[in-house]
Amino acid sequence: MRLKVIPEGREGVYLCEKEDIIQWLNESGLELIHNYIAGQIMFGCDWELKSVIEEINKSQRIGILTGDAQRDNMRHALSVISGNKLYMFDIGEIKEEDLEVMCKEKP
Repeated sequence: MRLKVIPEGREGVYLCEKEDIIQWLNESGLELIHNYIAGQIMFGCDWELKSVIEEINKSQRIGILTGDAQRDNMRHALSVISGNKLYMFDIGEIKEEDLEVMCKEKP
């Protein structure tokens, strides 16, 4: 499955709808997903897939990172903003060919 995304504006950064990333994750075969939580301090741990999906459902914004953007994000390709926290999840390397880039229509 190719992940449906919309260009965010920065190179290698895309926005994704909750339903699309949840479907992609469910089909990925991942059971545990490593993450970093950024705040005043940064720490990491492994989350069960269902916990990642719960956080996605509560989120305000979801970013998919590729290339240098992913590398600069500690190689974590999924960024989730929920409340005042930034969660960075390692869902494996995401390449441009893994994405179905949708054009964002202007009003």
